[in-house]
Amino acid sequence: MIEAMSEKEVKHVCDLTYLIEMMHGKKHLINEVFDAFLIEIPKELHNINTAMEEKNYTSIRNFAHTIMSTITVIGISVLVPILQEMEDLKITTINIEKLKGLNGKLNSICQQAIEEIQSEKHNYM
Repeated sequence: MIEAMSEKEVKHVCDLTYLIEMMHGKKHLINEVFDAFLIEIPKELHNINTAMEEKNYTSIRNFAHTIMSTITVIGISVLVPILQEMEDLKITTINIEKLKGLNGKLNSICQQAIEEIQSEKHNYM
């Protein structure tokens, strides 16, 4: 299922419903979450990408778990199965290539989410 999904098939990756409800629609709080997301996600992606380069599979699993909590608040549900698989994948020669593919999708979808949040920010000022 994950392999068949391309970034082009997903129009918007962020569903802000949960965030808006959790913050009771308070724009300044929503904007603070946006700011934190825009700061933290690039750092988290850098960490997981570095772990991939270093073939540090324990760190990859840990960073995937960390990213999971970040994306949940922003409502990027399309990443949940990708991150879950990255956390659960048993490392074998075959799975290393799969892990690389999952990481590529993670980076691509996170970049789209960053662009969406940057675009949405003006609605919450």
